[in-house]
Amino acid sequence: MTITLTTAQLRAICPGAPAGAVAALNVILARTQSVTDLRAAMLVAQLAVRSDSFTLLEEEDGSRRALTPYFGRGWIQLTGLRNYRAAGAALALDLVKHPELVVPHNAEVTAWFWSAHRLHAFSDVGDVHGCTRAIDWTATRPRQLALRRVVYEQARWVLAGSRHFAA
Repeated sequence: MTITLTTAQLRAICPGAPAGAVAALNVILARTQSVTDLRAAMLVAQLAVRSDSFTLLEEEDGSRRALTPYFGRGWIQLTGLRNYRAAGAALALDLVKHPELVVPHNAEVTAWFWSAHRLHAFSDVGDVHGCTRAIDWTATRPRQLALRRVVYEQARWVLAGSRHFAA
């Protein structure tokens, strides 16, 4: 059975997360078959840090944004023509002609990326560094890794106690 999050759980993991993020996260958890605490914790932690507590759906004024329409979008920060093309083909969306569609289809794109890159292989063994590297090599800097580990450990703690956690 897929793990689902409550607003209280998400806030305990990531205090700055908007309550509206719970519905999209639960879609992503279901589509990626996040059936263990480890899988759900890794997914939530990686996305929380990548999206600045689920508040960023588009890359801020980074170098890629000025050079291409395929800059980072969605909580996973989908980037590059190859990823846009692959996600679009898998989801029957024309993301090459309409890259802006990543934002309204954030949950589907994020779930596709997670599954297509087989990120549960890292989740199942608690490999925060490997998962981070598979998502974004530049995020493997010590400070980014440390932040992801902290959020991951918090998510594991919250989700392990989810049977006793009040909604």
